[in-house]
Amino acid sequence: MLNVRFNIKSTIYAFLRNLIFTGMALSAHSSMVQSAELTLDITSYTYREVDTNDNFFMEDKSAPFLYSVGIRDWGGREATTITKSTAWSFLYTLEYSFGNVDYTSVGTGTMKKEYYKGRVEYYLSNNFGGANDLKSYIGLGYRYLLDDSGFKKSSTNHLGYDRLSQYNYIPIGAIWYINENFSLKSQYNYFIEGKQISYLNEILPNVYPTNIEKTQRIGYGIDLTLRSRLNNKWSTYGFFRYWKIDDSDLVSCSPTTLCMEPKNQTHEIGVGISYNF
Repeated sequence: MLNVRFNIKSTIYAFLRNLIFTGMALSAHSSMVQSAELTLDITSYTYREVDTNDNFFMEDKSAPFLYSVGIRDWGGREATTITKSTAWSFLYTLEYSFGNVDYTSVGTGTMKKEYYKGRVEYYLSNNFGGANDLKSYIGLGYRYLLDDSGFKKSSTNHLGYDRLSQYNYIPIGAIWYINENFSLKSQYNYFIEGKQISYLNEILPNVYPTNIEKTQRIGYGIDLTLRSRLNNKWSTYGFFRYWKIDDSDLVSCSPTTLCMEPKNQTHEIGVGISYNF
């Protein structure tokens, strides 16, 4: 059943990828008004794993924040009004984040480390029905996170290892223009696949013959952003992002051991400022 579900997801993802690329080509030749913004923000970030009995296993928490810089084009009320006769538009979000993280675990104590995170989302948008205050969209998303723990020692003298987390997903949502100065972007992330690579071979090559890659297939995400326009150039915004991901597949991590990425949740709450080009 999981394989059938994954094949369906892969087909949907491939179809949307082609649709988005077509939209990009069409928008390049259109006269639609776009509204690119440079973004700077800080995030309180928490990642938490639990065991098969839902007991606490480990947690990563930003110390104190993750810092982000990005560029995005979510259009605007003006773009929606002008282009309602040719209502399709191409939008995007590009973001890079970094910061210090405090690690806490049941079995391996505590550790200080660094996170490096990137997010790329492309959307094909349409103000269906000509509504000037609501813009719906669907797109493609990719999120990566590098957990830089390699060769760092925990409080119990355990060696850390680097971990690369990758999510592929379909963002589905709408931007609601509440009034001239406020807008709300509400997004559901339909999870396609997650890949978790643990670089254990680099730390303990005699125990782990290769680095371990685990696949996650079940999960979802939520992304809400409230934006307030200060003037024609500057805006402030607040956001909440959430991921809930189920256990990964079991894989062989050594000749005698099976490994699994435990189910987990991620919470991000932040504020930022943006400059409109």
